[in-house]
Amino acid sequence: MFLEQHGFCFWFGDSVLGLVPLDEDYEEDDVIGGTKYYHQRYDNKDEYQSVPEHGLVINSYDGGGYYFLFSEESERAGEVGLFLTETYGQEESKFNTFTDFLSFLVTGTPDPELVDVDYDKIMDIIED
Repeated sequence: MFLEQHGFCFWFGDSVLGLVPLDEDYEEDDVIGGTKYYHQRYDNKDEYQSVPEHGLVINSYDGGGYYFLFSEESERAGEVGLFLTETYGQEESKFNTFTDFLSFLVTGTPDPELVDVDYDKIMDIIED
């Protein structure tokens, strides 16, 4: 609902992408365009894990990667995961709700939960 009502928002050097009406020229700030970009960048590459199927990229991560909001079709509906390029597209941390993610961006709390990263897979990629 937030993504539809607010289009996109910027504050204190951060942002959350939303659904921008098609007649506006803000494709880089639109969740559809942003998600397509990350699918093109990471899908079908041997070394990177593909972007999850059910949901949208709602923000890029300055260190390299993206925040992904899982949609209702997903078992993780409403969660926001941080997927990093340094872990070859694996999820590094998550927020249990979209509200927690927004709160973190604005106030710095709550801290994200760490997710198990398969470092053996990363080492296999590096060694190849």
